[in-house]
Amino acid sequence: MQVVSSPRLPLAKIVAGALILSWERRYALLNALWLPLLLGIAFSISESIWGPSSWESGTTEENAQRQSSLLLWTLPLFVLTVVFAVRSYRVYLLGSEGRQTFAPISWGLRETRFIFAIAGVAFIFASALFMFSGLTALVWPGVGEFAGSRYGLALVLPPAYLAGRFLLAFPALASDGAEDVLQALTQSWRITNRNGWRVVMLCVIVPGVVAWALEQLSHLSLPGITVFTSIAVWLVMPVELALVALAYVTLREDKPVAPDEEEIT
Repeated sequence: MQVVSSPRLPLAKIVAGALILSWERRYALLNALWLPLLLGIAFSISESIWGPSSWESGTTEENAQRQSSLLLWTLPLFVLTVVFAVRSYRVYLLGSEGRQTFAPISWGLRETRFIFAIAGVAFIFASALFMFSGLTALVWPGVGEFAGSRYGLALVLPPAYLAGRFLLAFPALASDGAEDVLQALTQSWRITNRNGWRVVMLCVIVPGVVAWALEQLSHLSLPGITVFTSIAVWLVMPVELALVALAYVTLREDKPVAPDEEEIT
């Protein structure tokens, strides 16, 4: 496999660009996302009010019912997130090319490929985490105690780096920059050479910090805080997806000039 010498991702510039891009494309995003957005907010608010609060907290029978209920709440949210992400990437990467029109909500080959890519990246992460944890336990008998501490998250970083190298497959699939999932994953691994940790910072750590902050806010004893955080999750998602889109635009091998790209960058 040929190794591509990619430019270094300018982190601050991409973060600023994501904020600007999501604002400049707000009307196109609204046109493409209004129904997935409304449904996502409705499901999130409903889940936070009526959904089970934990995975396990009772007898075996109660846990089975709770887990089934959680899966029933999670499935529509997952589907809506996939539709939301694919449409956002197309708005960012294709702009007004071909005068894109969107049905209020739909599912097609792009979304199906997107799910297969999610499954592939999740499998890579889980496999890497399993092997890394096993090897670490062999050379460091006290790793279990460390993993249970506040610093245990550090053990996830090496597998997260490996999985992060494949994250740019998602904008490629959504914008038809790759013909199939394997090609998209291979392309992502190639173009993220020398930028693995920067991609993880932009596409994993920054959204993770935002999610953590919203989770902490949801625990505050303020009226309506749960509703506020449920809405905020969906409103910040376009900015988080813009981070991934701009990272992809910066690193991809063929860089046709997209509409308004000079203004974006």
